[in-house]
Amino acid sequence: MKKILTIMIAFILISNTSKAENYVFGGGKLFNYGITTSDLQNINTSLVSLGFSSSTSKTDNTGIGFDLGLGFGITDAFAIEAGYVNYGTLEINTNTTGPVENIKTEITGNGLTLAGKFDLADSGVFVKGGIHSWDLSGKVSTSLGSSSEALGSGEDPYFSLGYKTPGSSSGFTFSFDYYAIDDGDISSLTLGYSSVF
Repeated sequence: MKKILTIMIAFILISNTSKAENYVFGGGKLFNYGITTSDLQNINTSLVSLGFSSSTSKTDNTGIGFDLGLGFGITDAFAIEAGYVNYGTLEINTNTTGPVENIKTEITGNGLTLAGKFDLADSGVFVKGGIHSWDLSGKVSTSLGSSSEALGSGEDPYFSLGYKTPGSSSGFTFSFDYYAIDDGDISSLTLGYSSVF
C-alpha cells in the first residue's frame, strides 16, 4: 500500500498540468467504533468461560483522532487525496467477580488513505471514495500488569460526505467519514481545514 501511495503521488505531481489547485488538509475526528451490546456480551461470556463468576463490560464507544493529507487537483471538480489517519483509542472497561478484577482494554490504530474527491457543482458538498490501509493494536491492563499485541492490518473501502464553504479555495470543512475494517466498521465526524498551496 505504501509503495502504491508513493507511486500515485509521484505520478500526480508530474502529470498535474491543469490549473486545478493543490491543497493540504487536516482535522480533528470524533470516532464511533460501532461496538454493540452483543460484542460486549461476547467479552463477558469469554471471561466467565475462563472461570470468573461474573463479568460486566462497558464502553462509551467514542474516541478522538485526526487526519492529515495532501490533495492534488486534477480538474476544478475532482482531486486525488492521499493522507494519514489516526483512529483514536477505543477503551473498554470490564469488571469481574470471583475473583474481583478491573480490566481495561485499549484499541488504537492508524492508517493511510487514498481517495478521489468530487465537488458537487457550486453547492459546497463533496464526496470522497477510496481505500484505507489500516493497522490496529490492543493493550490489556489488569492488576497483574499489562500486555500489548498487534490485532491485525488490511486494506478496505473508505467513504466520506462533507461540506465546505462554496467559492473559497481555503477554509473549514465538516464531514461524515466511514471506514470499513474487515467485517466491521468505524465512522467519524470531522471538523477540518484545507489550504491551497
